[in-house]
Amino acid sequence: MTLNEKMAMHLKLIFTTSVMAFQQFLAGTVFGYSAVILPQLQKPDSLIHPDAEQASWIASIPLLVCPIGSLVLGYFSDRIGRKNSLQLTYIPMIASWTLLSNAKCLEHIYIGRLLGGLATGTGGVIFVYIAETSPTGSRPFYLMIITLFVSLGQLTTAALGVVLHWRGVAAVFGVLSAAGVCAPFLVPAPPMWLRSRGRHEEARKAERWFGFELPRDENVPPLPPPPPPPESAAVATLARGETTVDEAPGRRPNVGCWAAYTSPTVWKPAAAAFAFFVCQECTGFYMLLFYSVDVIRDCRVSIDGMTAAVYLGMARLTGTVASMVFQGVPKRRLTVVSSLGMCASMATVVGYLYAFRGSASPPAGDLLIVPFLLYVFFAMFAVLPLPWSVCGEMFPMEVKGTMNGVLYSCGYELMFAAIKIYPWLVATFGILTVWTACAVSCFVTALFGAFVLPETTGKSLNEIVDGFKSSGKCRKPLKIQLP
Repeated sequence: MTLNEKMAMHLKLIFTTSVMAFQQFLAGTVFGYSAVILPQLQKPDSLIHPDAEQASWIASIPLLVCPIGSLVLGYFSDRIGRKNSLQLTYIPMIASWTLLSNAKCLEHIYIGRLLGGLATGTGGVIFVYIAETSPTGSRPFYLMIITLFVSLGQLTTAALGVVLHWRGVAAVFGVLSAAGVCAPFLVPAPPMWLRSRGRHEEARKAERWFGFELPRDENVPPLPPPPPPPESAAVATLARGETTVDEAPGRRPNVGCWAAYTSPTVWKPAAAAFAFFVCQECTGFYMLLFYSVDVIRDCRVSIDGMTAAVYLGMARLTGTVASMVFQGVPKRRLTVVSSLGMCASMATVVGYLYAFRGSASPPAGDLLIVPFLLYVFFAMFAVLPLPWSVCGEMFPMEVKGTMNGVLYSCGYELMFAAIKIYPWLVATFGILTVWTACAVSCFVTALFGAFVLPETTGKSLNEIVDGFKSSGKCRKPLKIQLP
């Protein structure tokens, strides 16, 4: 492949990734919206005045229905395709922002937030699409673009919340959602998924569009014949400017549904991903994200809460961009660095609060925003994005969409639990105890990254799946250089 051909291929990959990841920009706005609407509802001139319990529901209720969207779309993504499934998610997104922009009572806000959560829980299909279209060496970079879009969504929400009423913010995102539903028409379906469905001619067209069509010369050994049933097909995995052709992972012949889901190549990565989600929630990142104004106030940072929310959004965006430079670094190492950075940052905050616990006016309160910014910055290297992205890499083709839906559902339910009980935890144990526990959890997450987390960096999708097989010996895949 010439340099110009490689540049053209990567430009197309950036385009397709951006088109698919735009939905996650809107997901970021859903997550960040609670930090905009809740402070404005607490103002004396607001027509709606939720109490503390109702405010916690406004913040957390999208996460309650995220698993529904995740499971439903995971099922459909295996059947109607990644791209077509994604377009369905814009329907509840448009309805959500339209309702919120015209909300007159608390019930309208609840329903709008529920619809937003239903659409937000469908992001797993984007990770799968990008994992199936990106070369192995570049796959971490393209997966991080999704996180970049989420960060942009959160930052945009915080910035608009400074200058617009919460209804105006919702109206802006409603217009963007309507535009987003048309964009996926411009990109092809993944060749890997098309082959798993037996649509070989469409797969070849998609490969030509991307610029990584399989060569057709006599020196290439023929693909192994597919086992019965006849609809099974060989699947091309694109990696490092080359293609790895292994036995067809599209549909297993004569294997029952239960056997497919109890295989070591399914339950092992599922257990690892679930443990990673638990670690992620215990670090407290999402509690800071959804209650940023309250956390900043309770930790006695002498900066306006909405201004601090904008700073945190900028730190998230900066951390995402910086982390893209290090995506060739093994995921285990990134997780350790990310977790220890978060641990040190939060330990600084907790140490400050302990040191000046009895002081009515602690010194240098405005500087306390710095460790919070570093906490968010380091989270973007691994602890925030990796639990979501590794789900798109680790599962076999025949269960990938469904298992992504299941794991994303677990992740969202854990997130909902953390967001819902955070006010109760602070009221019961105090702000110091809660964030001390989060700092300790960051250290535990570093241990998980060092000793438990499966490594996927630099491996093709077939090699990742083979690594979970019980047998010590796996057939070496046939490697064919792309032209």
